[in-house]
Amino acid sequence: MQRIKQRLQMALFLCTVLMTMLVGGITASAASLDLQVHSAVAIDAKTGQVLYAKNDQKSLPIASVSKLLSTYIVLQQIKAGKLHWTQRVSISPAVAKMSRNKELTNVPLSAKRTYTVRELYQAALIYSANGAITALGNAVSGTPHRFVAKMRTTARHLHLTSAHLITASGITNGQAGSLGYANLPKKNENTMSAADVARLAKALLKEYPQILATTSQSKLWFDKGGSSQTKMTNWDLMLKGESQYTSSLPVDGLKTGTSDAAGGNFVGTVKKHGHRIITVVMHARDKSSSDPSRFVQTRRLMNWVYASYQPVTLNTQTFQLSNVSVPMGKSKTTNASVSRPTTVWLKNGQSQKSLASKVTISAGHRERGGLKAPTKSGTTFGRVHLTLAGKQIATVNQAGVLSLPVKTIANVQRANWFVRTWREFLALF
Repeated sequence: MQRIKQRLQMALFLCTVLMTMLVGGITASAASLDLQVHSAVAIDAKTGQVLYAKNDQKSLPIASVSKLLSTYIVLQQIKAGKLHWTQRVSISPAVAKMSRNKELTNVPLSAKRTYTVRELYQAALIYSANGAITALGNAVSGTPHRFVAKMRTTARHLHLTSAHLITASGITNGQAGSLGYANLPKKNENTMSAADVARLAKALLKEYPQILATTSQSKLWFDKGGSSQTKMTNWDLMLKGESQYTSSLPVDGLKTGTSDAAGGNFVGTVKKHGHRIITVVMHARDKSSSDPSRFVQTRRLMNWVYASYQPVTLNTQTFQLSNVSVPMGKSKTTNASVSRPTTVWLKNGQSQKSLASKVTISAGHRERGGLKAPTKSGTTFGRVHLTLAGKQIATVNQAGVLSLPVKTIANVQRANWFVRTWREFLALF
Protein backbone atom coordinates (compact mmCIF):
# COMPACT_ATOMS: atom_id res chain seq x y z
CA MET A 1 0.00 0.00 0.00
CA GLN A 2 2.85 2.38 0.90
CA ARG A 3 4.59 1.60 -2.42
CA ILE A 4 1.40 2.40 -4.37
CA LYS A 5 1.06 5.69 -2.52
CA GLN A 6 4.68 6.60 -3.33
CA ARG A 7 4.14 5.81 -7.02
CA LEU A 8 1.02 7.98 -7.11
CA GLN A 9 2.92 10.86 -5.51
CA MET A 10 5.74 10.49 -8.05
CA ALA A 11 3.26 10.42 -10.94
CA LEU A 12 1.58 13.56 -9.62
CA PHE A 13 4.96 15.30 -9.30
CA LEU A 14 5.94 14.42 -12.88
CA CYS A 15 2.60 15.65 -14.19
CA THR A 16 3.08 18.94 -12.35
CA VAL A 17 6.58 19.39 -13.83
CA LEU A 18 5.31 18.59 -17.32
CA MET A 19 2.41 21.03 -17.06
CA THR A 20 4.79 23.73 -15.80
CA MET A 21 7.05 23.22 -18.81
CA LEU A 22 4.15 23.27 -21.25
CA VAL A 23 2.28 26.22 -19.79
CA GLY A 24 5.21 28.32 -18.59
CA GLY A 25 7.88 27.42 -21.15
CA ILE A 26 8.98 31.00 -21.79
CA THR A 27 9.28 31.81 -18.12
CA ALA A 28 11.18 28.59 -17.41
CA SER A 29 13.72 29.19 -20.18
CA ALA A 30 14.09 32.83 -19.16
CA ALA A 31 14.83 31.88 -15.57
CA SER A 32 17.67 29.62 -16.71
CA LEU A 33 19.40 32.24 -18.88
CA ASP A 34 23.16 31.89 -18.57
CA LEU A 35 24.97 34.16 -20.98
CA GLN A 36 28.34 33.00 -22.28
CA VAL A 37 30.09 36.23 -21.34
CA HIS A 38 32.16 37.39 -18.38
CA SER A 39 29.74 40.18 -17.46
CA ALA A 40 26.49 41.65 -18.73
CA VAL A 41 23.66 43.97 -17.84
CA ALA A 42 20.32 45.01 -19.34
CA ILE A 43 18.54 48.21 -18.31
CA ASP A 44 15.58 50.38 -19.20
CA ALA A 45 17.01 53.20 -21.32
CA LYS A 46 15.16 55.97 -19.47
CA THR A 47 14.97 54.96 -15.82
CA GLY A 48 18.10 52.78 -15.66
CA GLN A 49 16.10 49.95 -14.02
CA VAL A 50 18.28 46.84 -13.99
CA LEU A 51 16.53 43.97 -15.78
CA TYR A 52 19.44 41.50 -15.87
CA ALA A 53 22.88 41.50 -14.31
CA LYS A 54 25.87 39.19 -14.36
CA ASN A 55 29.10 40.41 -12.72
CA ASP A 56 27.95 43.89 -13.73
CA GLN A 57 30.09 45.64 -11.09
CA LYS A 58 33.35 44.00 -12.19
CA SER A 59 35.72 46.34 -14.03
CA LEU A 60 36.97 44.81 -17.30
CA PRO A 61 38.73 46.02 -20.47
CA ILE A 62 36.26 47.80 -22.76
CA ALA A 63 38.39 48.41 -25.88
CA SER A 64 36.54 50.57 -28.46
CA VAL A 65 33.46 50.89 -26.27
CA SER A 66 35.60 53.74 -24.89
CA LYS A 67 34.58 55.76 -27.95
CA LEU A 68 31.13 56.24 -26.40
CA LEU A 69 32.69 58.44 -23.71
CA SER A 70 34.87 60.27 -26.25
CA THR A 71 31.82 60.80 -28.46
CA TYR A 72 29.81 62.07 -25.49
CA ILE A 73 32.44 64.79 -25.00
CA VAL A 74 32.46 65.69 -28.71
CA LEU A 75 28.66 66.06 -28.70
CA GLN A 76 28.91 68.09 -25.51
CA GLN A 77 31.37 70.46 -27.21
CA ILE A 78 29.12 70.79 -30.26
CA LYS A 79 26.10 71.59 -28.09
CA ALA A 80 28.15 74.24 -26.27
CA GLY A 81 29.16 75.81 -29.59
CA LYS A 82 32.85 75.07 -29.03
CA LEU A 83 32.97 72.62 -31.94
CA HIS A 84 30.97 72.59 -35.18
CA TRP A 85 29.97 69.79 -37.54
CA THR A 86 31.51 71.48 -40.60
CA GLN A 87 34.66 72.58 -38.76
CA ARG A 88 37.84 71.34 -40.44
CA VAL A 89 40.21 69.33 -38.24
CA SER A 90 43.95 69.11 -38.86
CA ILE A 91 45.71 65.77 -38.48
CA SER A 92 49.02 65.59 -36.63
CA PRO A 93 51.78 63.39 -38.09
CA ALA A 94 51.50 61.05 -35.09
CA VAL A 95 47.74 60.60 -35.58
CA ALA A 96 48.23 60.14 -39.34
CA LYS A 97 50.77 57.39 -38.59
CA MET A 98 48.35 55.70 -36.16
CA SER A 99 45.55 55.84 -38.73
CA ARG A 100 47.61 53.78 -41.17
CA ASN A 101 48.40 51.01 -38.68
CA LYS A 102 46.76 47.96 -40.27
CA GLU A 103 46.67 46.17 -36.91
CA LEU A 104 44.11 48.72 -35.72
CA THR A 105 40.67 49.63 -37.04
CA ASN A 106 41.08 52.86 -38.98
CA VAL A 107 40.39 55.05 -41.94
CA PRO A 108 43.66 56.41 -43.41
CA LEU A 109 44.15 60.07 -42.54
CA SER A 110 46.65 62.50 -44.08
CA ALA A 111 48.58 65.13 -42.17
CA LYS A 112 48.58 67.22 -45.36
CA ARG A 113 44.86 67.90 -45.33
CA THR A 114 41.85 68.38 -43.05
CA TYR A 115 38.56 66.55 -42.41
CA THR A 116 35.25 67.74 -41.02
CA VAL A 117 34.15 66.99 -37.49
CA ARG A 118 31.15 65.13 -38.94
CA GLU A 119 33.37 62.87 -41.09
CA LEU A 120 35.61 61.94 -38.16
CA TYR A 121 32.62 61.45 -35.84
CA GLN A 122 30.96 59.07 -38.31
CA ALA A 123 34.20 57.15 -38.82
CA ALA A 124 34.66 56.75 -35.07
CA LEU A 125 31.15 55.39 -34.46
CA ILE A 126 30.52 53.36 -37.62
CA TYR A 127 33.98 52.01 -38.41
CA SER A 128 35.49 52.42 -34.93
CA ALA A 129 38.35 54.41 -36.45
CA ASN A 130 40.98 54.99 -33.76
CA GLY A 131 42.78 57.78 -35.61
CA ALA A 132 39.52 59.63 -36.22
CA ILE A 133 38.47 59.79 -32.56
CA THR A 134 42.03 60.70 -31.51
CA ALA A 135 41.98 63.59 -34.00
CA LEU A 136 38.65 64.75 -32.56
CA GLY A 137 40.14 64.57 -29.06
CA ASN A 138 42.99 66.81 -30.22
CA ALA A 139 40.45 69.24 -31.70
CA VAL A 140 38.71 69.42 -28.31
CA SER A 141 41.69 69.55 -25.95
CA GLY A 142 44.84 70.11 -28.00
CA THR A 143 46.69 66.90 -27.08
CA PRO A 144 45.78 63.25 -26.42
CA HIS A 145 46.80 63.49 -22.75
CA ARG A 146 44.69 66.58 -22.13
CA PHE A 147 41.73 64.89 -23.80
CA VAL A 148 42.15 61.79 -21.62
CA ALA A 149 42.20 64.11 -18.61
CA LYS A 150 38.89 65.53 -19.84
CA MET A 151 37.55 61.99 -20.23
CA ARG A 152 38.46 61.27 -16.62
CA THR A 153 36.74 64.44 -15.42
CA THR A 154 33.64 63.63 -17.48
CA ALA A 155 33.60 60.08 -16.12
CA ARG A 156 33.57 61.45 -12.57
CA HIS A 157 30.75 63.85 -13.50
CA LEU A 158 28.73 60.91 -14.85
CA HIS A 159 29.58 58.87 -11.72
CA LEU A 160 31.40 56.18 -13.72
CA THR A 161 33.33 55.18 -10.62
CA SER A 162 34.96 52.10 -12.16
CA ALA A 163 36.43 53.96 -15.15
CA HIS A 164 40.19 53.65 -15.73
CA LEU A 165 41.12 55.63 -18.84
CA ILE A 166 44.33 55.67 -20.87
CA THR A 167 43.36 56.46 -24.49
CA ALA A 168 40.48 58.17 -26.30
CA SER A 169 39.95 55.19 -28.59
CA GLY A 170 40.37 52.21 -26.29
CA ILE A 171 43.60 50.88 -27.76
CA THR A 172 46.35 49.90 -25.35
CA ASN A 173 49.00 52.30 -24.12
CA GLY A 174 51.58 50.45 -26.20
CA GLN A 175 49.48 50.63 -29.38
CA ALA A 176 49.16 54.40 -28.89
CA GLY A 177 52.95 54.68 -29.35
CA SER A 178 54.19 58.25 -28.94
CA LEU A 179 50.62 59.34 -28.08
CA GLY A 180 50.58 57.11 -24.99
CA TYR A 181 52.13 57.43 -21.55
CA ALA A 182 55.85 56.68 -21.18
CA ASN A 183 55.46 55.94 -17.46
CA LEU A 184 52.73 53.31 -17.84
CA PRO A 185 52.94 49.65 -18.95
CA LYS A 186 52.30 49.02 -22.64
CA LYS A 187 49.48 46.57 -21.85
CA ASN A 188 47.57 49.17 -19.84
CA GLU A 189 44.14 49.87 -21.37
CA ASN A 190 40.74 51.35 -20.58
CA THR A 191 38.54 49.42 -18.16
CA MET A 192 35.02 49.89 -16.83
CA SER A 193 32.20 47.83 -15.36
CA ALA A 194 29.18 46.76 -17.41
CA ALA A 195 26.96 48.79 -15.06
CA ASP A 196 28.98 51.96 -15.69
CA VAL A 197 29.02 51.34 -19.44
CA ALA A 198 25.23 51.05 -19.32
CA ARG A 199 25.03 54.28 -17.31
CA LEU A 200 27.19 56.02 -19.92
CA ALA A 201 25.00 54.71 -22.77
CA LYS A 202 21.89 55.88 -20.92
CA ALA A 203 23.33 59.39 -20.55
CA LEU A 204 24.25 59.46 -24.25
CA LEU A 205 20.76 58.49 -25.38
CA LYS A 206 19.10 60.91 -22.99
CA GLU A 207 21.22 63.95 -23.85
CA TYR A 208 22.13 63.21 -27.47
CA PRO A 209 19.53 60.85 -28.99
CA GLN A 210 20.70 61.96 -32.45
CA ILE A 211 23.61 59.55 -32.04
CA LEU A 212 21.26 56.78 -33.23
CA ALA A 213 21.07 58.38 -36.68
CA THR A 214 24.74 57.47 -37.06
CA THR A 215 25.03 54.20 -35.13
CA SER A 216 22.09 52.74 -37.09
CA GLN A 217 23.91 53.10 -40.42
CA SER A 218 25.33 49.81 -41.61
CA LYS A 219 27.44 51.30 -44.41
CA LEU A 220 28.84 54.71 -45.28
CA TRP A 221 31.64 56.18 -47.37
CA PHE A 222 34.40 58.15 -45.69
CA ASP A 223 35.91 60.97 -47.78
CA LYS A 224 34.35 59.58 -50.97
CA GLY A 225 36.38 60.67 -53.96
CA GLY A 226 39.17 61.93 -51.73
CA SER A 227 42.62 60.62 -50.88
CA SER A 228 41.28 58.86 -47.76
CA GLN A 229 38.29 57.24 -49.45
CA THR A 230 37.12 54.24 -47.43
CA LYS A 231 33.93 52.21 -47.63
CA MET A 232 32.96 51.76 -43.99
CA THR A 233 30.91 48.78 -42.84
CA ASN A 234 29.52 48.96 -39.31
CA TRP A 235 30.96 46.33 -36.96
CA ASP A 236 27.50 46.00 -35.40
CA LEU A 237 26.20 42.87 -37.14
CA MET A 238 22.72 43.24 -35.59
CA LEU A 239 21.83 46.18 -37.83
CA LYS A 240 19.36 45.74 -40.67
CA GLY A 241 21.03 44.10 -43.66
CA GLU A 242 23.78 42.50 -41.56
CA SER A 243 24.24 38.81 -40.73
CA GLN A 244 22.87 38.91 -37.16
CA TYR A 245 19.83 41.09 -37.88
CA THR A 246 16.37 39.86 -36.91
CA SER A 247 13.23 41.84 -37.69
CA SER A 248 11.84 41.19 -34.21
CA LEU A 249 14.77 43.13 -32.70
CA PRO A 250 15.34 46.37 -34.66
CA VAL A 251 18.70 47.18 -33.06
CA ASP A 252 19.94 50.69 -33.91
CA GLY A 253 23.17 51.00 -31.92
CA LEU A 254 25.42 51.52 -30.13
CA LYS A 255 29.06 50.33 -30.13
CA THR A 256 31.32 47.31 -30.40
CA GLY A 257 34.72 46.86 -28.80
CA THR A 258 37.39 44.19 -29.25
CA SER A 259 40.88 43.57 -27.92
CA ASP A 260 42.97 40.61 -26.79
CA ALA A 261 42.16 41.39 -23.16
CA ALA A 262 38.56 42.49 -23.70
CA GLY A 263 37.37 39.74 -26.01
CA GLY A 264 34.15 40.66 -27.80
CA ASN A 265 32.18 43.52 -26.26
CA PHE A 266 28.92 45.05 -27.46
CA VAL A 267 26.69 47.83 -26.18
CA GLY A 268 23.34 47.32 -27.86
CA THR A 269 20.06 49.18 -27.80
CA VAL A 270 16.66 48.35 -29.22
CA LYS A 271 13.17 49.83 -29.03
CA LYS A 272 10.36 47.30 -29.13
CA HIS A 273 6.65 47.87 -28.44
CA GLY A 274 7.54 51.47 -27.56
CA HIS A 275 10.03 50.55 -24.83
CA ARG A 276 13.79 50.97 -25.30
CA ILE A 277 16.39 48.92 -23.46
CA ILE A 278 20.18 49.03 -23.35
CA THR A 279 22.28 45.88 -23.09
CA VAL A 280 25.97 45.41 -22.40
CA VAL A 281 27.84 42.15 -22.92
CA MET A 282 31.54 41.98 -22.08
CA HIS A 283 34.19 39.43 -22.97
CA ALA A 284 32.19 37.17 -25.25
CA ARG A 285 34.11 34.67 -27.37
CA ASP A 286 36.08 36.43 -30.13
CA LYS A 287 37.91 33.94 -32.33
CA SER A 288 37.96 36.27 -35.35
CA SER A 289 36.62 39.61 -36.56
CA SER A 290 33.57 37.80 -37.94
CA ASP A 291 32.83 35.81 -34.76
CA PRO A 292 29.14 36.60 -33.99
CA SER A 293 29.23 35.43 -30.35
CA ARG A 294 28.72 38.86 -28.75
CA PHE A 295 25.68 39.45 -30.96
CA VAL A 296 24.28 35.98 -30.34
CA GLN A 297 24.52 36.56 -26.60
CA THR A 298 23.01 40.05 -26.97
CA ARG A 299 20.07 38.63 -28.93
CA ARG A 300 19.51 36.03 -26.21
CA LEU A 301 19.57 38.75 -23.57
CA MET A 302 17.22 41.09 -25.44
CA ASN A 303 14.72 38.33 -26.17
CA TRP A 304 14.89 37.21 -22.52
CA VAL A 305 14.08 40.70 -21.27
CA TYR A 306 11.04 41.15 -23.50
CA ALA A 307 9.83 37.61 -22.71
CA SER A 308 10.37 37.84 -18.95
CA TYR A 309 9.00 41.29 -18.15
CA GLN A 310 5.84 43.30 -18.66
CA PRO A 311 6.50 47.05 -18.98
CA VAL A 312 3.91 49.16 -17.15
CA THR A 313 3.55 52.88 -17.70
CA LEU A 314 2.93 54.96 -14.59
CA ASN A 315 1.07 58.25 -15.15
CA THR A 316 -1.67 60.33 -13.55
CA GLN A 317 -4.31 57.89 -14.80
CA THR A 318 -2.62 54.64 -13.78
CA PHE A 319 -0.67 55.61 -10.67
CA GLN A 320 -1.89 57.90 -7.90
CA LEU A 321 -0.60 58.46 -4.38
CA SER A 322 -3.60 59.32 -2.24
CA ASN A 323 -2.05 59.58 1.20
CA VAL A 324 0.28 62.58 0.90
CA SER A 325 -0.01 64.45 4.20
CA VAL A 326 -0.91 68.16 4.16
CA PRO A 327 -0.89 69.21 7.87
CA MET A 328 -2.08 72.76 7.21
CA GLY A 329 -4.24 72.04 4.18
CA LYS A 330 -7.99 72.45 3.85
CA SER A 331 -7.90 68.70 3.36
CA LYS A 332 -5.28 66.87 5.44
CA THR A 333 -4.24 64.66 2.51
CA THR A 334 -3.91 65.12 -1.23
CA ASN A 335 -3.36 63.04 -4.34
CA ALA A 336 -0.12 63.03 -6.29
CA SER A 337 1.43 61.18 -9.20
CA VAL A 338 4.70 60.88 -11.09
CA SER A 339 5.81 64.13 -12.71
CA ARG A 340 6.09 62.49 -16.12
CA PRO A 341 5.00 59.13 -17.57
CA THR A 342 7.50 56.47 -16.52
CA THR A 343 7.92 52.81 -17.38
CA VAL A 344 8.48 50.23 -14.67
CA TRP A 345 9.19 46.65 -15.71
CA LEU A 346 7.31 43.97 -13.75
CA LYS A 347 8.29 40.32 -13.94
CA ASN A 348 5.77 37.97 -15.48
CA GLY A 349 3.20 37.04 -12.85
CA GLN A 350 3.57 40.31 -10.96
CA SER A 351 0.92 43.02 -11.01
CA GLN A 352 1.00 46.73 -10.31
CA LYS A 353 -0.38 45.87 -6.87
CA SER A 354 3.13 44.57 -6.10
CA LEU A 355 4.40 48.16 -6.20
CA ALA A 356 4.69 49.99 -2.90
CA SER A 357 5.64 53.64 -2.52
CA LYS A 358 7.14 56.05 -0.02
CA VAL A 359 7.08 59.79 -0.70
CA THR A 360 9.88 62.12 0.37
CA ILE A 361 8.96 65.83 0.28
CA SER A 362 11.76 68.23 -0.61
CA ALA A 363 12.72 70.87 1.96
CA GLY A 364 11.29 73.78 -0.02
CA HIS A 365 7.84 72.20 -0.12
CA ARG A 366 7.77 70.72 3.39
CA GLU A 367 5.74 72.04 6.32
CA ARG A 368 5.32 70.37 9.71
CA GLY A 369 6.40 67.01 8.29
CA GLY A 370 4.05 67.15 5.31
CA LEU A 371 3.35 69.07 2.11
CA LYS A 372 3.17 72.84 2.41
CA ALA A 373 -0.17 74.53 1.71
CA PRO A 374 -1.08 76.18 -0.55
CA THR A 375 0.57 74.40 -3.49
CA LYS A 376 -0.51 74.71 -7.11
CA SER A 377 -1.57 71.73 -9.21
CA GLY A 378 1.31 70.27 -11.24
CA THR A 379 3.99 71.29 -8.74
CA THR A 380 6.87 68.84 -8.43
CA PHE A 381 7.42 68.66 -4.69
CA GLY A 382 9.55 65.59 -3.99
CA ARG A 383 10.27 62.02 -4.99
CA VAL A 384 8.58 58.67 -4.61
CA HIS A 385 10.72 55.65 -3.77
CA LEU A 386 9.24 52.48 -5.25
CA THR A 387 9.62 48.89 -4.10
CA LEU A 388 8.46 45.82 -5.97
CA ALA A 389 7.23 42.79 -4.03
CA GLY A 390 8.92 44.23 -0.96
CA LYS A 391 12.30 44.73 -2.65
CA GLN A 392 13.98 47.88 -3.88
CA ILE A 393 14.10 48.31 -7.65
CA ALA A 394 17.77 48.36 -8.67
CA THR A 395 19.04 50.90 -11.20
CA VAL A 396 22.42 51.91 -12.62
CA ASN A 397 21.76 55.49 -11.49
CA GLN A 398 23.88 57.11 -8.81
CA ALA A 399 21.34 56.34 -6.07
CA GLY A 400 21.25 52.70 -7.14
CA VAL A 401 17.49 52.36 -6.59
CA LEU A 402 14.46 53.66 -8.45
CA SER A 403 13.00 56.96 -7.25
CA LEU A 404 10.85 59.25 -9.36
CA PRO A 405 9.85 62.92 -9.12
CA VAL A 406 6.24 63.42 -8.02
CA LYS A 407 3.78 66.26 -8.55
CA THR A 408 0.44 67.42 -7.21
CA ILE A 409 -2.52 66.71 -9.48
CA ALA A 410 -4.87 69.28 -7.93
CA ASN A 411 -4.57 72.61 -6.19
CA VAL A 412 -3.75 72.18 -2.49
CA GLN A 413 -5.62 74.82 -0.51
CA ARG A 414 -4.58 76.13 2.89
CA ALA A 415 -6.93 75.73 5.85
CA ASN A 416 -8.26 78.88 7.52
CA TRP A 417 -6.63 80.37 10.61
CA PHE A 418 -9.10 78.80 13.07
CA VAL A 419 -8.60 75.25 11.68
CA ARG A 420 -4.81 75.61 11.64
CA THR A 421 -4.79 76.92 15.23
CA TRP A 422 -7.03 74.08 16.38
CA ARG A 423 -4.76 71.48 14.73
CA GLU A 424 -1.70 73.01 16.38
CA PHE A 425 -3.47 72.90 19.71
CA LEU A 426 -4.39 69.22 19.25
CA ALA A 427 -0.80 68.45 18.25
CA LEU A 428 0.33 69.52 21.74
CA PHE A 429 -1.48 66.51 23.18
